[in-house]
Amino acid sequence: MDFSAVQFGDEILGYDGSNTFSEEGTAYAEMYAGEGGEGFPAGSEFPHDSQEVEFMNGGDYQESQTVLVDGGDRFGVSAVTVDRKEELVWMGNSGGHVTSYLSTELMKYTSFQVHATEEIRDLRSTDAGILALTPTSLNLWTRQGTPVFSHRSPQLENMQCMLQLGGNFSHRLLLGGHQGSMVEYDLTRQEQTRCHQVGEQGCVILRDHARFVCHGDLTGRIVLHDPRTMRQEHYFQAHTGSLSDFDVLGNYIATCGFSNRMGQMMGDQFVMVFDLRMMKLSLPLRALVPPFLLRFVPGLSSCLAVVSPLGHWQLMDAGQPDNAIMSMSYQVNCSPESVITTFDVASSSQALVFGDNLGSLHLFSTGNKPTFNNFSQETIMPDLPEQVQTMPLTDSTSSTASLPMYYPTSALLSDWPEQYMRVRYRPTPPVDPSLLASMKIVGSIGYAPNLHNRKRNQVPYKFSRNKGPKSNSNENSTGKNEDGIAVHVPWRYRKMEIKYSKLGMDDFDYDQYNRTSFSGLDMSLPNSYCNPMLQMFYYVAPLRALMMSHLCEREFCLVCELGFLFHMLDVSMGQGIPCHASNFLRAFRTIPEASAMSLTLSDQDNRAKINFALKIQSWNRFVLQQLHTETLEERVSAEGRPPSLPETPQEALTEDPQASQPAETQVPEEKAIVVDGKTIECQDKREFSPVADIFGSHTVSVNRCTRCNHEIHKETTSLLVNLSYPEFNSDSSPGSIPFSSVVERSMSLEQTRQAWCDSCTRYQPIEQWRRYKKLPNILAMNCGLDSAQDVKFWRHQFEILLTEVRDKLKKEEGEKKEAEGKYGSEERENRFPDRVTPSLSTGSPSTPSKRYPENSAPQAQGRPCRYGNACSRSDCRFWHPGRDGGEGTYCQQPVHVLSLLDQTMEYSWVPLGMRAKLNENGTVSLSDISKAELEEGVEDESGVIYDLVGVVSHICDPRYPDKNNLVACIKVGPSYHVQAKVSSVSHWYLLNDISIQPIAPEEAIWFPCGWKTPCVMYWQCRQLPQEIQSLGPVNPITADVFGEDKSLAQRGRKRITFTPLTADEMPGEGDLVAMDAEFVNLHQEEAEIRSDGTRTTIKPSHKSVARITCIRGQGPLEGTPFLDDYISTQEQVVDYLTQFSGIKPGDLDANFSQKHLTTLKSTYVKLRYLVDKGVKFVGHGLKNDFRVINMTVPMSQLIDTVHLFHMSHNRMVSLKFLAWHFLKLKIQSVTHDSIEDARTALALYQKYCQLKASGDLVMELQNLYEAGKKAQWKVPGEEEEE
Repeated sequence: MDFSAVQFGDEILGYDGSNTFSEEGTAYAEMYAGEGGEGFPAGSEFPHDSQEVEFMNGGDYQESQTVLVDGGDRFGVSAVTVDRKEELVWMGNSGGHVTSYLSTELMKYTSFQVHATEEIRDLRSTDAGILALTPTSLNLWTRQGTPVFSHRSPQLENMQCMLQLGGNFSHRLLLGGHQGSMVEYDLTRQEQTRCHQVGEQGCVILRDHARFVCHGDLTGRIVLHDPRTMRQEHYFQAHTGSLSDFDVLGNYIATCGFSNRMGQMMGDQFVMVFDLRMMKLSLPLRALVPPFLLRFVPGLSSCLAVVSPLGHWQLMDAGQPDNAIMSMSYQVNCSPESVITTFDVASSSQALVFGDNLGSLHLFSTGNKPTFNNFSQETIMPDLPEQVQTMPLTDSTSSTASLPMYYPTSALLSDWPEQYMRVRYRPTPPVDPSLLASMKIVGSIGYAPNLHNRKRNQVPYKFSRNKGPKSNSNENSTGKNEDGIAVHVPWRYRKMEIKYSKLGMDDFDYDQYNRTSFSGLDMSLPNSYCNPMLQMFYYVAPLRALMMSHLCEREFCLVCELGFLFHMLDVSMGQGIPCHASNFLRAFRTIPEASAMSLTLSDQDNRAKINFALKIQSWNRFVLQQLHTETLEERVSAEGRPPSLPETPQEALTEDPQASQPAETQVPEEKAIVVDGKTIECQDKREFSPVADIFGSHTVSVNRCTRCNHEIHKETTSLLVNLSYPEFNSDSSPGSIPFSSVVERSMSLEQTRQAWCDSCTRYQPIEQWRRYKKLPNILAMNCGLDSAQDVKFWRHQFEILLTEVRDKLKKEEGEKKEAEGKYGSEERENRFPDRVTPSLSTGSPSTPSKRYPENSAPQAQGRPCRYGNACSRSDCRFWHPGRDGGEGTYCQQPVHVLSLLDQTMEYSWVPLGMRAKLNENGTVSLSDISKAELEEGVEDESGVIYDLVGVVSHICDPRYPDKNNLVACIKVGPSYHVQAKVSSVSHWYLLNDISIQPIAPEEAIWFPCGWKTPCVMYWQCRQLPQEIQSLGPVNPITADVFGEDKSLAQRGRKRITFTPLTADEMPGEGDLVAMDAEFVNLHQEEAEIRSDGTRTTIKPSHKSVARITCIRGQGPLEGTPFLDDYISTQEQVVDYLTQFSGIKPGDLDANFSQKHLTTLKSTYVKLRYLVDKGVKFVGHGLKNDFRVINMTVPMSQLIDTVHLFHMSHNRMVSLKFLAWHFLKLKIQSVTHDSIEDARTALALYQKYCQLKASGDLVMELQNLYEAGKKAQWKVPGEEEEE
């Protein structure tokens, strides 16, 4: 495909031949976050992230039409405009052809050739027709396709744009281009009138304004002219490099373009806005998409549409720089190699039209009946001649529906008798007798307990096989997939659903789901779909050590939050209670890029419509990159390799163990890679991070232009591999392909795409491939399977494998029967004592059942079929004599070969290990390792061994599409078992949120094609480098966290409510600290109240900590607070719980609060320091407090007054009643105060120690409960005071 006519260089972008771009190969590489230039800073937050502005009353824009224009297979779209008079869209391509399309349906109206060789640079609609500008001519055609005039002159050399003035100057047409003069043309007289000098930089963009004529040149300037005299009035230097596009509306000029930074042209991420009232730059607007084209939306004062070259576009408000984003990014449905070259906005603001370089036209519209103009003229349609249809008598293929209907006077055969036309209602099914037996009648209503044999408020109606209507339910009652294979999802894989009692989580028995020493993750929080990946990260020992050793000052840091979560999982070992990832998910929600990629979910999202398989792969890719970004380190050695970067796994095999020089100071030799016969030496100048040391593979990306063979080599770090499967065609099957071959193909994938060539200075087909310098220590892999072709290939490989296994077993079974008939069973056992024949029918791993021993099958024949052996029904349930399986058997439906996966886990296409070898030319050779070789395999010159250590799979039950979920099969290493105080072995576990079950290694690679699909796989090198193996968690939290204590509140505090700790007051192991916390509600509790009055908690309330107070428990300042922090929150609070927390609206807002306001992370690390030091916390209800704070504390460090003053089989006593009974104090009279509550808890603990020392504890507890029952657990005199 030839793109030579599409001008992306001098003509549109305004670059001369000397301007070059980055070696990335595209002019837009610098626009994206994370690349060169000034990308989005890690962890940054836009001020408009919480804004959601709905554009107009018609709703959001949606792509309604996409058409391939005339000549689109050869030429790209170079100009597009929406007709201001009629409901037409005009398009011009690089081949000189113009086509119009009628209405928002984009029906072709007219099509004509304007120029034989030159492209269409600009289009303008007038009253007389459509103006088309080519580099050397101006043409006017009527809307019906008739030429009016064609103007050429020596001044028209390399024209780029044109503008028809408004008002009294509508007859004047200005033509600009890459020349020093602007040509003026009179449309009334159809002649060229004069030329205006604009300078050597030319005029590449023209825009009209009520007071000025605006033009932009190649240097990034925008010049304002007087429309009468064309004298220059003012100019703006919009961009230091070049101008990409600009538009004018009202008092604003908006521009986008490029800047010259360090000798290179880089795209500006900001949209520059100039105010014509003050003639100066307003605040720039930061766009979510790289700005390449822009237009003001007519009808709105300052609404701006900003478009990127790759098809992303969004709406912005130029009049409000602080809240400029009016909508999130839209995406034009175009191919990845296409580039948006032009676009236009309809005058009604109800449609936007985009054109790309591959010849496609895309229409976005809003509203039910969108139009291009509010008041359009009627389009002239051609008169079609009336055609009379004829039908030859000999034509047997024509439809007879056009023949007139004959209405007879007598009855027709289709007239059914009246008795067959009666309306028959469906009878109501009888009530279950067991319900009638237990029913209680109250008035005219009966109440009975639910037998749990049917769904609530639903009456099932049973129909026969061939009669009655089909169910409209979303559930697949048959439990079969699309191939008709029965699906049986084991309970351990199903989505966990918990219904709490009135005591909430404290009364729930988690042991029924988890009998191991490890801790699961709670799944009641939003975005908890990522729990399997969090568990995967935790059980990667080097990553766990790295995360737990990190601490920074950023408020929302994923690395810090992962370290805190991993510490909770360590402490929770053996306690049997799952952990919450609420703080990590809170930090994850604050990342703007995560929201833009739709990685965050809400409770209102329908799980049946969410593709969790793709979402978890995107999550894995994004989080690995985010962790890499947050731990970046600049470590570039003189020889190109970072000092602390481990060598390749294959190099580590030959490392001299007697070397005295440490690995950190060794200077390795620079490696050379041979690509296509060329030796390429590249100095490694990458940014390195500890995460890249673990997951990164050192690669060389090669981009070569297919036209000029210009090559660009760039060293990069790849954190994961996306599997790419061969194309599958049912007509020509690819045959059996090993899994390692697919991985090898994906790691060295070669592809061709459209990209910018510096040598050709235009977009050309670019060949891309990758070569490796270093293999990763841990290979992270996204399995893909996001298309029907990939799924078919995956299933086909399993079909080939299982067919070979089935044929082999049938052959062995036949040999066994033949041997028994020839020698007898006893003699055969003596002749073949060691021969064991595996069987696929030894039981189902998905549906466990009792297995009958040999020769003990049931003897009952059942009811015989009335048709005998003549029965042709494959699903007949009656007994047939003489069929296979003995003297008689039942008819069985032919079994699909993939259904054998539900009977055995012994066979799988995915291996448990692979052997990888890095070749001298940079390619990677991979091979599967069998189970026997995996146990005895050693790493040598033939390659390193990668063991499978984790698989995240998508579980989808066809019967319940709204209950699909993600699970993880993880190989837990010996160090974790030693920490859990069990044997030091490696074992596989299935982790399904709170459920953890030990499994066999074969179950990790067991993928029944009906309901279990792999999403993410992690492979670990068997012999890790010493630098990676020696990584261990180092506690980064020291006493310095108490040093800086700054408040976020902008207003001054009224009084200081605490006295900070001094250096000699730091608590140590066993010291007492009284603590209390207050909370606010982010989400209310979801409960179900049944008809009998019972209440069940479906989802507990989601709380957030609002205030944390810690008080000294000993010393001269005993009872004095040293910590009293109010926690700032950016999430919406639905209930401040002021009566119980004392928190008022505004206390947590930095703009209005007068409290000591801090971040949650700042206070969290202080509590962690106290926990790590072994401090004992005294409080009332501490278990719930630390659960909401999202911190796990060993039980030996908790002293809870709830349990100290509690007698078994009795209720818990409130802090308020305990203070009145034992301390004679009345607290919590109006609201709760955490300082008062913490002091009261400390005094109660001291009272408890006194009673226990004197031996009066039991008697005082009895008096407590007697007084409580007598006072009905209310403090006397409280109601009178109220």
